[in-house]
Amino acid sequence: METQALHLLKVEGKEERTGYIAVASGKGGVGKTLISINTGRIISRNGKKALIIDGDLGLSNVHIMLGITPAKNLYHFFMGEASLEDIVVPIEDGLAFISSGSGVKELVNMPPTQLRNFIYRLQEYAEKNYHWVIFDTPPGIHSDTTALVSSSNIPLIVTTPEPTAIADAYGLIKVLNREEKVKEFYLLVNKVQSYEEGMKVFESIRVVCEKFTSADVKYLGSVRFIPKMIRNIVNQNPFEESFIKDLTNALSKLPLDIKPHPHSFWERLLSKIRRGP
Repeated sequence: METQALHLLKVEGKEERTGYIAVASGKGGVGKTLISINTGRIISRNGKKALIIDGDLGLSNVHIMLGITPAKNLYHFFMGEASLEDIVVPIEDGLAFISSGSGVKELVNMPPTQLRNFIYRLQEYAEKNYHWVIFDTPPGIHSDTTALVSSSNIPLIVTTPEPTAIADAYGLIKVLNREEKVKEFYLLVNKVQSYEEGMKVFESIRVVCEKFTSADVKYLGSVRFIPKMIRNIVNQNPFEESFIKDLTNALSKLPLDIKPHPHSFWERLLSKIRRGP
């Protein structure tokens, strides 16, 4: 299943560039981290190198779900206590992650020149070694989330059929559209009982977005609720074939190429970090 070709992995006759995916949600508990990790695996199993960065700068979850405790994390890098090589943790061939740790918010108080140097070093490393970088962002409309999502090439919004999750997904899209001028979003509905249920959730979000925002929400599809995933997560094994099958089908609908921006992902992110709340 993981070996089938994905549109986002092949760009014929075109120089490869590093793409950035921000996985976001309006509320916690919708499976965002699980989707981030499995997206990385699907990409890597299709011959492209992927780096997952835990974008939750206060409550890192990626390493917990994988059952891996890194000795160093992004905090140590920004504090000058570790090199990038020290904080990149391999998961399997072609797939690695960086844990954010906690206290990274201190970076907004760094002297501008020092912060810029750290960001550019991270950019150089990522773009030299990986085809795709996936950010698992904090839930809600946190400033870290809006900065990462609005800077990315692919803003991937995850929700579930729960009314609160739907309302919060719409709220996140509305904020990003109005305040950060993000126009295009990709929606994935997790934990559905049927594919029809996923389509109904998408339609409910599309209708209100069309009425009250200028956002263009594109439907990737849905991932069915798989009871055994609960035990997998407890056992710190976030991989399961049925889950990966549904997610692979959804990811195949992502755009073929990466739309160019006047500024790089890292330049846009740096300007938003400096801007602050």
